[in-house]
Amino acid sequence: MKKLSIIIPVYNEAKTIAEVIRVVNGLVLLNDIEKEIIVVDDCSTDQSNGEIKAELEKLNSSSIKLCKHEINKGKGGAIHTGIKEATGEYTIIQDADLELVPAEINNLLQIVIDKKADIVYGSRFLNKKVKGGSWLSNRANAFLTWLSNRVFGIRITDMETCYKLVPTPVFKSLKLVEQRFGFEPEITAKLAKHKNLKWAEVAITYNPRNNQQGKKIGWKDGFRAVWCILKYGCGK
Repeated sequence: MKKLSIIIPVYNEAKTIAEVIRVVNGLVLLNDIEKEIIVVDDCSTDQSNGEIKAELEKLNSSSIKLCKHEINKGKGGAIHTGIKEATGEYTIIQDADLELVPAEINNLLQIVIDKKADIVYGSRFLNKKVKGGSWLSNRANAFLTWLSNRVFGIRITDMETCYKLVPTPVFKSLKLVEQRFGFEPEITAKLAKHKNLKWAEVAITYNPRNNQQGKKIGWKDGFRAVWCILKYGCGK
């Protein structure tokens, strides 16, 4: 692997996006793998765009590209835009908050470098006691992962994870349509249909936010996720 594409979808994350860009830009990847950072501002209504532009001006890095939506499409829609721009051999998603630790992207890369898997998910719940997050949120995640395992015929512990390391050509071939948080079960369902690809999971650190701190996923997204699991898992 010579280059990794990192897509950062952004919607109203003015408090954290500058730090996320700064940390990801400063991340040194294993084997001197090159970074391609694609920031997608999904028509933010706060100061996110200004924060992004100010940080990009400071960094003056040719490896960072900014895309901006004129209308809000949702996280999935922002990722669709990002994947069209991706030119690395592999692609991963980085949320615009501080719930995950970007340095741990290297832990996922190591699995691919060692040729142990083609697809690597970062799991917030693997081989350790779950820390943080509400009881209801953790139970919902557990149920959605259980259901996806049953329907998709896979064995993972965290279907809703942000960190999904996927070969870019495969990512581009999936023809994703979900615009919001239905992206997570949709991509997992469609990846599961590639029976020739080997999967692996790596434990990651998780520092969850609450709604007051800007977390956007809600109970309606949970029902949508169930619908997406059944739709994309049971369809052709």
